[in-house]
Amino acid sequence: MERAYSFRRNPEPERKRMVMQIIIDSSVIVAALLDKEKKHKVCRNLLEKVKNGEYIAIEPYIVLVEIVAAIKRRTGSSHLAERVKEDICDINSVVFLELGSTRAHLAADIAVEIGVRGMDAIVIQLAKEFNAPLVSLDSEMLERSKSIVVSKEIDDL
Repeated sequence: MERAYSFRRNPEPERKRMVMQIIIDSSVIVAALLDKEKKHKVCRNLLEKVKNGEYIAIEPYIVLVEIVAAIKRRTGSSHLAERVKEDICDINSVVFLELGSTRAHLAADIAVEIGVRGMDAIVIQLAKEFNAPLVSLDSEMLERSKSIVVSKEIDDL
């Protein structure tokens, strides 16, 4: 689904354009941030496109927790993990949403229906709710979710 999005740098109505909304799994963002991760370059490119406003990333807040925890675990640096948290939250075209009871129940239904992990069900639920493509490096998640959401390969964005 595409929606009008105005850049903060130039909020005049004539500068509005259609921007695709996407749901990005934490695996993609972590790979974008750590150069030793598989598919680092294409993930980094996608994150740059989000930062530049070419896409709007809609994320459950749990993705923020997953990203920060992964950075701390893989690098051992609390400082870097904190900086990543602040930097991700400062990207205007990354929109974090609360889970809430309605979304939690819908995600639980998805977990029952397709047999995915809890975190994956939450991310898939947002992709379904917003009718937005799901982007992930988790092939199992993509395979199981293909019956209910559209997925995009990282190389296609």
